[in-house]
Amino acid sequence: MYNITREEASLKLNLSTRSIDRYIKSWKLRSKKDWKIVYIHQDDIDNFLWLWEKKQVIIEDKINLMENQTINEKSLSNNKNNDFWVIFDKLKFEIKIKDDEIKELNKQIWKMEEVVKNSISLIEFKKNQFLLEESKNSLTSDVSNLKKEIEYSEKKLKEEKKLTLILIITTIILFLWLVIVFLVKI
Repeated sequence: MYNITREEASLKLNLSTRSIDRYIKSWKLRSKKDWKIVYIHQDDIDNFLWLWEKKQVIIEDKINLMENQTINEKSLSNNKNNDFWVIFDKLKFEIKIKDDEIKELNKQIWKMEEVVKNSISLIEFKKNQFLLEESKNSLTSDVSNLKKEIEYSEKKLKEEKKLTLILIITTIILFLWLVIVFLVKI
């Protein structure tokens, strides 16, 4: 439902209205314009907040990891074991790669959620297809019934024309006969 203005969305998401406009332009937020007021879909705001919370959890995990690293660095700085630092750097690099993968997966999830939200289920599609086919069949039967009625009406009209023609001819003949009888008497 489009019921949140740009200003309300910027307050809820803690973003500027310009950022909201950029998200609308990049199709990350659905919008509808009513005169000069732009309304944003409620579900998009909720999804955005949900993703934001997930990112905050990832950031907090990174902060905790960095704190643990600094504690480990302080405790191991005395030893200066080169093998440990090599392994530690490798792990840091792998964690960075995994974080990038998580970010990319979050983007894909966002896109998929939008696609799913805007699509219909297979059952509903089949149901609509069946109803469409059924209405098509009923229309063809209605058309055939109408054609039969038209043929019947045309036949009836031809018969009525013939009958009226016969009536006209008989009235003319009767009239002529009367005229002849009248003329003979005179």
